[in-house]
Amino acid sequence: MALYAPHVYTDPAMIAWLEALAGELPGQARVLLVLKDGSRVSGTVTVRPCLQHFADHTEQPGVNAQVRLDDLVRISQQHVIWLDSVRQVLRLPAPDTSDTPA
Repeated sequence: MALYAPHVYTDPAMIAWLEALAGELPGQARVLLVLKDGSRVSGTVTVRPCLQHFADHTEQPGVNAQVRLDDLVRISQQHVIWLDSVRQVLRLPAPDTSDTPA
């Protein structure tokens, strides 16, 4: 992970919000993330994100987190997203494996 983040947080309410958001992203969950800019990214969470200490561009310390998603369509594509850029987490259903031979 990077030493620097675009935004870092020290406010307890914001940190609690980031922790709650991370709790909605368990490992191997299939999700659709709605970002604050209105874009959407879907994928499988590789590892549940956890808050880490970073510094911002002015060297101010604080916390943030990144979530990494494996793309649902292009298996070789990965997305790394700063947790504070997420507006909403929507859980997606597991893939239908009823057609898969046993």
